[in-house]
Amino acid sequence: MNERTSLEIIADHLSERLRVTLLRSVGAISSEVTEIRLYLGQPVAAVFPDRIAFLTGNSLTASSSNTSCVRCTAEDIRKTIDSVTHFSFHSHVSEFRQGYFIVGNGIRAGISGVYNLDGIITEVTGISFRISRCVIGCADELVGLIDGGLLICGGVNSGKTTLLRDISRMIGRRKKVALIDERGEIAAVSGGQFGSDVGVLTNVMSGCPRNIGVVSAIRSLSPDWIICDEIADDSDTEAMLAGAGCGISFIATVHANSFEALKRRPFAKKLLSAGLFARAAFLAGASSPGKVLDVREL
Repeated sequence: MNERTSLEIIADHLSERLRVTLLRSVGAISSEVTEIRLYLGQPVAAVFPDRIAFLTGNSLTASSSNTSCVRCTAEDIRKTIDSVTHFSFHSHVSEFRQGYFIVGNGIRAGISGVYNLDGIITEVTGISFRISRCVIGCADELVGLIDGGLLICGGVNSGKTTLLRDISRMIGRRKKVALIDERGEIAAVSGGQFGSDVGVLTNVMSGCPRNIGVVSAIRSLSPDWIICDEIADDSDTEAMLAGAGCGISFIATVHANSFEALKRRPFAKKLLSAGLFARAAFLAGASSPGKVLDVREL
């Protein structure tokens, strides 16, 4: 496991002035932060489960109009991008196309900016560092609901990925699991090391598109369970249906705040009608990450 804190890893990718300011302002409460966000020309923001604050010289303020706010410059953006790419834009074209980097410890640096005609970001104007955390035991309530397949539903920052990680850890102690970790956030594989405990019998397919990973796992890994994050389209659905035909059970997450919202998603209709999941668990939201609000029998 990585002994350095996620905040320290983020700070290492910032310009010197932002690094010092971040550690001074947020260091004492680093365990509470979920995101650090840089916006060109705007105050640097620290996101917490219940609030958003902005960095000043040595503290935080709730007001973005506070004259003491530390604003992100073009030079800050440039130095951060140089760091996450190791000064090599051309060797990271896929990341500039998909819009994010994994920078260690499961931290995802999402980027926004100006796209060219090939769909690649060529000028970065915003960077959001999203922190990944292991919360051992957070999925205890859900493990008893997995038989027959479980779909975990919720909005942004509702704790879906954190729950999925803990479920993988528990199931992977006794069953063969294939974890399709497309964005590298769940197992946090970096430099040949796992940043998160996802189970001793868990095969991790990191950076692999979900549909390709599911098919590959079916063919070569003989899993009892396949776990994947953020299913989103028909290609994911078709791959999962193929797996279900082989007797494999699935646990997955999806963006949906309610059962009604889930049913409105075209790809989800196929999954529900095919009986791929026995239950759907709906999370409370960003203000109570990981809290299960409702469980529906499907």
